[in-house]
Amino acid sequence: MNISTIIALMILAALLFFAIRYLYRHGTCGACPDAPTCSGHCSSRMLKKKLRNDPLYKEKEQQIDDIMKKHGL
Repeated sequence: MNISTIIALMILAALLFFAIRYLYRHGTCGACPDAPTCSGHCSSRMLKKKLRNDPLYKEKEQQIDDIMKKHGL
């Protein structure tokens, strides 16, 4: 091993250490914009429930369905 390999391994080890420390402190939702009010279980299911109740989303979903039917998809 030469010095450049050792330096590269040290940098990778440092990055891994800081990533693990961040996940340990903040959990998997640490970078989530809803992290302060998050229950700790970030998932796409919560987003789907939120979108289903949105009238604009329902309208766009209907438009997409109409286009798909029109083109036979």
